[in-house]
Amino acid sequence: MNKEILLIEDDLSLQKTVADYLNSSGFTCVCAASIAEGKLLFDKKFYPIVLLDLGLPDGDGLDCIPFIKSIWDQTGVIIISARDKLEDRVDGLNLGADDYLVKPFHLSELNARINVILRRNPHFDKSTLSFEEIEIDTYLNSIKISGIPVEFSRKEFDLLLYFFENKNRVLTKENLYEHVWGENSVFMDNSDFIYTHINRLRRKIKKHTGKNYIKTVHGIGYKLQNQ
Repeated sequence: MNKEILLIEDDLSLQKTVADYLNSSGFTCVCAASIAEGKLLFDKKFYPIVLLDLGLPDGDGLDCIPFIKSIWDQTGVIIISARDKLEDRVDGLNLGADDYLVKPFHLSELNARINVILRRNPHFDKSTLSFEEIEIDTYLNSIKISGIPVEFSRKEFDLLLYFFENKNRVLTKENLYEHVWGENSVFMDNSDFIYTHINRLRRKIKKHTGKNYIKTVHGIGYKLQNQ
């Protein structure tokens, strides 16, 4: 299991205290001190848990939640904030946060809440998904085909993971657009756009397996199935 945690907190003293505790508890804590820095780190790598302060120097941490969930909706977001008003809690949870912890808090309680989220999310119970010769590590963001690491772009990875999660199920172009690019994507009406990405996936898979596992279901969409 990937035990990396992204901590977005501008209080450097608290940041160090939390990071040191989590590192000593078996996690790897990566720190950011602003929304911009946190988004940059999260956009490059998947973190199963994000600890998010609200009062950040470049804005309200609440604005980070939709961004995080749009990239990896299975990420657990725990808000850590001195703001203890009911409306802040409600706003955070409505935006997709999984928990809300008011400062000051006991580090042992933070640890417990992190582990609750990890235990209840099935994505964290099994980091590797397999289909025929293809293996996806959802925490290292890596793909192996026949045991050989193969490079995929971020969107190709997202597409293939979505197919893995829906094996033998027909996915419409609309399904794929909404899951990977968002329902308001400017590419929604461009049929060639999704076709191009599907073909890239097929070429990479076929290069290493000699097989085409992503089938076209004419007039509907695509599905992942064995030969």
